[in-house]
Amino acid sequence: MKALIIGFSIVFSSVATEYDHHSFKKFDYPERSFSIIVTPEGYYPDHLFAFEGEKIRFFVTSTLAEPQCMLLQSHNLFMSAKLGKVTEGETVFDKPGEFNYYCPGFEGKGKIVVLGKNEGKKKQLKTMPVNRSLASEVEDEWVPKE
Repeated sequence: MKALIIGFSIVFSSVATEYDHHSFKKFDYPERSFSIIVTPEGYYPDHLFAFEGEKIRFFVTSTLAEPQCMLLQSHNLFMSAKLGKVTEGETVFDKPGEFNYYCPGFEGKGKIVVLGKNEGKKKQLKTMPVNRSLASEVEDEWVPKE
């Protein structure tokens, strides 16, 4: 029985790990990753959303036998898209707006919408005051049956 308890405590101590919030990796920019697939119908997905100040890492591949590309001209990012290969690239979106990606030899187009820092916050709704009365003042008060 002692061996079982000792074995359990060793296994449990190796599984239960406490983390200190100072031990996590700090980033200069928040990071987000997107995978984009070039298909005969176009880019999948063709609409992406990000926030201002994020570093975006793209992973691009293709389902087509002919090599294609993904060009994000506003950020000087050009990535090839080949069947069975994944190309990786990254950029930082430092201002809000809509940015198009495309390939000159391909009809597909996509859009990245970058929201400003204040646009992502929840807006407080103004509520109307509600006329309420106390339960003891209500005439048809519910009483449990015995």
